[in-house]
Amino acid sequence: MSEDKFKLKRFGRYLLLDHLVDGGMAQIYRARFLGEQADKIVAIKTIRQQFSMDENFKKMFMDEIKVTFDLIHPNIVQTYDYGIKDEKLYVAMEYVDGRNLQEYLKQLRINKFVFPIDISVYIATQICRALHYSHTKIDKLTGKEANIVHRDISPHNVMLGYDGTVKVIDYGIAKAETNSDSTRAGTIKGKLSYLAPEYLEGLPLDARYDEFATGITLWEMLCNRKLFKAENDLAVLRLIQTCDVPAPSSINPKVPPELDQIVLKCLSKDREKRFKNLDQMDRALTKFLFKSFPDFNPSDLGYFAQQLFKEDIEQDLKKLFEFGKIDIAPYLEELKNEKTGTPRNKEEKEEEKIEERIGIKKEQVLDFGFAEKKDKKFSFKDLKKGQTKSGILVKKESGDIEFKDDNDKTAQLTSGGLKIEEQTLRSTGGLAKKEEMREKRKEKAKKLEEAIKEKPHVVKKEEARSSKKNILVASILLAAVYFGYESNKKTVDKIIGNLMGTAELSESKREIASQEIKPKTLGMGLLILSNYDPITNRVFLNSISAKLDVFGEVKIQKGKDIVLRVEIKDRENFVKNIKLGANDKKIEMDIPITPYAKYAYLKMNNDCAKGEVEYNIFGETRIENIPIKKRKGLAFPLKLSPQGTAVTTKHKILFKSSGRSVKRTLSLIFKSENDILDFCQVLFEE
Repeated sequence: MSEDKFKLKRFGRYLLLDHLVDGGMAQIYRARFLGEQADKIVAIKTIRQQFSMDENFKKMFMDEIKVTFDLIHPNIVQTYDYGIKDEKLYVAMEYVDGRNLQEYLKQLRINKFVFPIDISVYIATQICRALHYSHTKIDKLTGKEANIVHRDISPHNVMLGYDGTVKVIDYGIAKAETNSDSTRAGTIKGKLSYLAPEYLEGLPLDARYDEFATGITLWEMLCNRKLFKAENDLAVLRLIQTCDVPAPSSINPKVPPELDQIVLKCLSKDREKRFKNLDQMDRALTKFLFKSFPDFNPSDLGYFAQQLFKEDIEQDLKKLFEFGKIDIAPYLEELKNEKTGTPRNKEEKEEEKIEERIGIKKEQVLDFGFAEKKDKKFSFKDLKKGQTKSGILVKKESGDIEFKDDNDKTAQLTSGGLKIEEQTLRSTGGLAKKEEMREKRKEKAKKLEEAIKEKPHVVKKEEARSSKKNILVASILLAAVYFGYESNKKTVDKIIGNLMGTAELSESKREIASQEIKPKTLGMGLLILSNYDPITNRVFLNSISAKLDVFGEVKIQKGKDIVLRVEIKDRENFVKNIKLGANDKKIEMDIPITPYAKYAYLKMNNDCAKGEVEYNIFGETRIENIPIKKRKGLAFPLKLSPQGTAVTTKHKILFKSSGRSVKRTLSLIFKSENDILDFCQVLFEE
């Protein structure tokens, strides 16, 4: 079903906004929880009617609810609500604004990229935490271990939010102590390519089964290809049974040996050789992550996601803004009426709208449900305590109320003859109150109509005034030209300003207006570094750090001279002067493989001085602020011997103290790789 044709509809306490997934067994919608004080976006999964009515399926559905309803963890999608509506089973879940991991891998494959190593490892750690929580969860009401094994971990069941969140979803086939059924012989539960060898051997499944699937998912992120892939299902099962897993580095050379070991351990055919549990795997991955990438931050995943799906996010935000404009009051009223058992049909609503529009007055009928009393002329005075009379009350335009019983006999009621409480009217549909509101709306509409009728006259009056002003201003300007505008310009400007309701024209404003208009900038273009690696490369434009997207693109100013510097780990910097022409859209280039380099560093142990230093390396003049704030300090390349070892190297820098124009030359002598000099010591020794 296309989103354009999707019509808003209420589903219980939720307003269905659009389709997210439309499968053969279930449909998933993005929906809005209908709350009078607060509301939010949720995901609604509805099971098709033919499955909802099947008893076996109902049991399976309730098994999933039993497993997930009490799972509350930052890396697991939370279940809010469940039930049956319109003969369809449904579950309301936390909405994740993002895509599943499989969609990320597909998008990267299209653009011939792989997941950065640090982000891949981080995602795996979050999956480990979610699974370890469910594996070790204890039911607080019974004190028993839940022993929940997900059994369906794969890129399809891992959601990555655009804000950098990682969520495990779909515990639909999870194995837990609370399950009511067992797997039938000859059937496979879970995705074929993510099964573990012990499953094929018929062994009991435990947490290490999920560990194997997590290992496959990590392997596929690092290599951006399926691990167990063959021409048919039988061939895939044979690959799993053999379990001959290549090291990720054999496909992606950027994967270090330490990470190879972690991945291969959790993909061991013998589960006794795997990590004892997912917590141990998480610890090993986290240790590697921050040892190899000390500057990594979880927000890096959010930035990566926003760059990868930039256009999709922008379009979806527009759609969400439109959803935010929806008036939910009618849906809330409909929901309220449904709960109180007083539904209103569409025809009645439309009739009222038409009547209000054309102003038809109508007798208000109030049905109080008096019990029947046969063939006797009645009077309300004759009614005994607790006794009732069946009939209707008719409110006349005069304000009098007349009662008609079932035999069409009438009785007039005076204003004091019957006290009608407002609460009573509300319980019979609120008709009297509604009549009062209708009268107020009609009165308001009448006043608006009268105002509209008067408006053309007001407009004409204003136009006449404006016309007179224009004629008067023109006359003054003609007189000024005749008698000399320059000699009387202040007086003329003041008179015109007062007539037109504007301030007197100032000299400063005249000067600004007379200045030449600055030429417009030439606009922006793109710099594309096709082999950019966000892990090993840092890019600077005119000494300012530049943030490239996942495709190695960054916007640059057209017509501007730019010094491009790419710092490459353990190699010399790549430096190049570039300039994007006015008619060009982009500059595209490869980062060359530069010679190996070794570095020493200039740091500051205290803030002994303020100013700036200037020096030249790799053909680029650099200016850095003093005090030095960089964690490692300022890097200086060392000369290398023919054997590739660092030798004593001398560098010169110019220091200019704050408030002074004179530059002072300082000498830096580095003796070995990673040698560190203190700027303050160098400054006072010179």
